[in-house]
Amino acid sequence: MSDNSELRWQPTKDQLDDMILPAYTDMAKQSVAYVNQFGCPPEYVADMLRDIADALISIHPESESESEGGCSCC
Repeated sequence: MSDNSELRWQPTKDQLDDMILPAYTDMAKQSVAYVNQFGCPPEYVADMLRDIADALISIHPESESESEGGCSCC
């Protein structure tokens, strides 16, 4: 079982600046482009993103990674 004081993964400044923020910005731009392309409300694309997030979490649940001694970042 995980202790609340357990350290969780944190990106480095380089990871934030060089990889994460550019990826975040790109995903946001793609999402806006999909809203425009589909002619749909933004909530539709937001639901798509939530479904993707749920799928990512389901293939790498937190409890599984902790029990295997891996990171608890997800």
